[in-house]
Amino acid sequence: MKSSKARTRLKQQRIIKYFIDAAHDIIMDEGLSAVTIRKTADLAGYTSATLYNYFDNLQHLIFLATMTYLEEYNEALPSYLKGCENSIERYMAICKCFAEHSFAQPEIYELLYFTHSDEKLEEYTQQYYDLFPEKIVKDWPAPLNKIYVLNSIYSRSYMMLEDCVQDGFITSENAKDFNDVNLRIYKTILQDVQSGQLNRDEAIDMTMKYYAQLMEYYMNSEARPLLKVAMDKFS
Repeated sequence: MKSSKARTRLKQQRIIKYFIDAAHDIIMDEGLSAVTIRKTADLAGYTSATLYNYFDNLQHLIFLATMTYLEEYNEALPSYLKGCENSIERYMAICKCFAEHSFAQPEIYELLYFTHSDEKLEEYTQQYYDLFPEKIVKDWPAPLNKIYVLNSIYSRSYMMLEDCVQDGFITSENAKDFNDVNLRIYKTILQDVQSGQLNRDEAIDMTMKYYAQLMEYYMNSEARPLLKVAMDKFS
């Protein structure tokens, strides 16, 4: 038999999921901007005061409700990685997958990666997978097996470069600089998509072009032919 404490925790998790499902339904039907505390609480069948017992604020609720979009990206990754022959190809495949998914939902991805502090991102991400452990793919190979414990976009992006460092294609110091510049470029392009200055396809092409140019600059010269092959596959 479950203890009283365990039953209480299950009840709390069930209520949290009601709120998350309600917020997700609002996003699907009316858009992200339509989500409010009151509307979500009403749809879930609880009061606004009850909702605040389980969430720090509205952004916390929306973050958990939009993690489904990140799951779509996570689920797509294996198909992009199929046929990759080295860590450079894997990195560029991951970049292409992320660009295609994030530029399709720029408002969502800005919220997921650029709204909260890294500490809150890690906390909320852990909470999401505690609530929905069935969404964790347990047999993913490295480095993807680390993806569920990281939600800082910097940490996730650098994690994808670690194989390139281990294979000797780029130094650790250069990989850190490359990662930092890449993410600054990505954030700017994401904002341009959200404002309507770029469409999705333009943003994907621009991102992949700039990433390849930067990779060529930062990587060791003997690895550059591999980058050309990778870009022929994923440009």
